[in-house]
Amino acid sequence: MSLTDDLRPARIGHILFLDIVGFSTQPLVEQRRQLDRLNTVASSSEIFQVQKAREALLVIPTGDGMALVFNDDPTTPARCALELARGLQDGTPKVPVRMGIHSGLVQPHLDLNGRENLVGEGINTAHRVMECAGEGNILVSGEHANWLKAFNGWEARLTDLGTAVVKHGVRLDLFSLTDEALGSTVLPVIHQAAPEPTELAATESTTTDVVLLYRRNTHPDIDVLDVIEKELTARGLSVFYDRSVRPGVEAHRRQEEQLRAARAVIPIVSPHALRSEMLQYALEVALDTRQKRGLPALLPVQIGPSEPNHDDDLVIRDLIAPFPYFVWNGPQDSPRLVAELLSALREPVKPREVPLETVGGGMDPTSPFYIERSADTEFRSLLERHHSIVLIRGGRQIGKTSLLARGMLLVREQNWRSLRTDFQKLSGQSLADASVFYRQLAISLGRQCKFTYDFALLWDEASDPGQNFEYFLRDLLDAEDIPMVWFMDEADKMFSAPFSTDFFGLVRSWHNDRAAEPGGPLSRLTIVIAYATEAHLFISDLNQSPFNVGERVNLDDFTLEQVLRLNELYGGPVGARADLVRLHTLLGGQPYLTRRALDVLAREKAGIDTLIRDCAREDGPFSDHLKRVQASVSAQAEVTQYVSDLLLGNVASVGATEAYYRLLRAGIVRQDRDGRIVFRCDLYRRYLEEHLLSTA
Repeated sequence: MSLTDDLRPARIGHILFLDIVGFSTQPLVEQRRQLDRLNTVASSSEIFQVQKAREALLVIPTGDGMALVFNDDPTTPARCALELARGLQDGTPKVPVRMGIHSGLVQPHLDLNGRENLVGEGINTAHRVMECAGEGNILVSGEHANWLKAFNGWEARLTDLGTAVVKHGVRLDLFSLTDEALGSTVLPVIHQAAPEPTELAATESTTTDVVLLYRRNTHPDIDVLDVIEKELTARGLSVFYDRSVRPGVEAHRRQEEQLRAARAVIPIVSPHALRSEMLQYALEVALDTRQKRGLPALLPVQIGPSEPNHDDDLVIRDLIAPFPYFVWNGPQDSPRLVAELLSALREPVKPREVPLETVGGGMDPTSPFYIERSADTEFRSLLERHHSIVLIRGGRQIGKTSLLARGMLLVREQNWRSLRTDFQKLSGQSLADASVFYRQLAISLGRQCKFTYDFALLWDEASDPGQNFEYFLRDLLDAEDIPMVWFMDEADKMFSAPFSTDFFGLVRSWHNDRAAEPGGPLSRLTIVIAYATEAHLFISDLNQSPFNVGERVNLDDFTLEQVLRLNELYGGPVGARADLVRLHTLLGGQPYLTRRALDVLAREKAGIDTLIRDCAREDGPFSDHLKRVQASVSAQAEVTQYVSDLLLGNVASVGATEAYYRLLRAGIVRQDRDGRIVFRCDLYRRYLEEHLLSTA
């Protein structure tokens, strides 16, 4: 499955579910042999290989079998089932399998191990169809049989078995699929007894199944309504929509009664319908009822692609934003749309509940919301090769601290020693006095490694404090013959210390000593330095600087594909790719802002249009962050002037000045591929334009 596909939370999947009959009764050795053969036959199948290569197949292992979910040609699961039956006919060990095929809604889902999975009616019903099968049977649901019958040659291979009643009283129309010697002709005995009436069924017996909402006298809205009404009614569902030419008080009262009694409401939302006050009112009634009794399910149908709308359109967009929606772009989509709605009516798709976490600061290295970038791979490689100095440079809130945390996790997994110093936490006194600084640093590192050091005996107060620290560090390295990684975060804070050149010169000397002392204690030391400011502005002698010998790891903003992935991790609060493109354009992929936006959308159920409209407001979703940006810009007159010139396009005054480097450190500006200096994202430009130029 490609993450660049349409990102509606649910889609139609064509599912082949199969398992090994009697698997749990077999000895463990035989279970493994049977499962290995089934996996071998499946993975070597031509259809399997072709669909996998096209990213049109997701394989979900189930322990005693598998679910194969195809996302394009409806005949693929049937063709694959026959191919697998043929492949399992001969050879050993014998693998008795049963198969079930169904087409229904599936919804992307990450399991506890972070692997891609699917949930939804499609998976559940395919499993129930399979459970009706016996050894050798390939059973097909009525829904999938309708898909197959639309293609030449398939109807003759289907045998109608009637209606089965399965778990929870669900009724399934079943067909047996055979082709010459493939598929068992010994048909299963299906349970056709009428189900016991449940409390739910009793309470819903007098309700309307579906209420359709639309804007009158609008095409193609009415055409889509006619298709939905005809197909749902043909399948025995009760469907209501207001047919009044000029609705009055009585018509409104009747529609409200139907909305409050319905099991599902399907609003048909076209660009013109977004401006309908009557549609807005009906949706508000449905949502009020849903909040009180849990029903109706809301299944919006969007006509045409999602595009930006005017402010007066936002109310309806926001009302339906939390719900999975279905798209109709033309008559060719009608069969697929009807299949999706029928599946959702059988088992409504629910927005995924994602346990959210606070956005801001370093992320837990095991966070499910962490997005790996090329820097992660490069960083791991440098650590595993025990490189001497690794430099991680990037603007504010781009993920330096989180990357360090991932590196520390790798070090722990390798059973190496890990040290961390956050220079941001050092007091002004520590940064003013080298003797205090080096001794406190040594104490901190010793405590982290549980290393006992006799400072009274070994730390000579009359000697150079940097030399004292090096002796300490060498003894610390000699204590254990394993690699050690020292992570330095917010190293910019050191640039203001009067002895910063001496400190970084000492770090550089350890790099030189590795070459001079092969196999010595410093050969086991890797130093990782995370910083934002250009070091050459503060270190005059680059020959004494670790910043021109270390391996650089560049942290970039999120690409569009990475934003698509993060949206999935947040449960898909942005439902359409076009809207994610708009979000990426606004925020430029800035990691903190992107996570903050998706967190707001997931928590508050606000629509993307509202978020973009309010993005630069004082009470908007990014207000605290933007106020800090404004404070950074306004702190010094030359920086303020630089930003004003940049906003006005005065390129003559825009150059690599100290003001530029201050803004670069703050993550407010960057250089584009052509070398031009631009704002990090459009949000910054909009906000600063309003707050600087409007007050100039």
